[in-house]
Amino acid sequence: MKLTLAHTSHTQALLDFELENRQHFEQWIASRGDSYYRSEQVRSSLEQAQWMASAGREYHYLAWLGEEIIGRVTLRGIERDHYHKASVGYRFSARHGGHGYASQAVNLVCAQAFQELGLHRLEAVVIIDNQPSRAVMKKCGFQQYGHARSAVLRHEVWMDMLHFERLASDALITS
Repeated sequence: MKLTLAHTSHTQALLDFELENRQHFEQWIASRGDSYYRSEQVRSSLEQAQWMASAGREYHYLAWLGEEIIGRVTLRGIERDHYHKASVGYRFSARHGGHGYASQAVNLVCAQAFQELGLHRLEAVVIIDNQPSRAVMKKCGFQQYGHARSAVLRHEVWMDMLHFERLASDALITS
């Protein structure tokens, strides 16, 4: 598995990934709507991701297995003044789940965030019943620090969110 920053040249591979996993992802997150699943819309989102990375505001990584995208990891909400933190988000294909790819990719992004980007703190939120994502958090050395009740509306049901953190001073995990 390798990680790359998202680039417009990845449009077709990313569209294939999103289409294959749409139903899988929409069990955890709100639908992006049918209009997202078109080449021009995916390319536009990749253009925006490239711009945000060049501005140092957020980073969108793609996880690859050979020539196929198997996951995405993002660093968003980067705050360098005073906080030196970002939020981590990720999604991995259903077909490649359970093989450790998500944990490996999240750990690589954490290492880059701490060592290359100079961040001090990473945060993540996970819907309470998303056991695979909670397992990734644990494998990657994140600690739960909060439980927000009725925090997100998913499929017409209010769900709790768990808040996780990892500090640069925490030992890097190499799974």
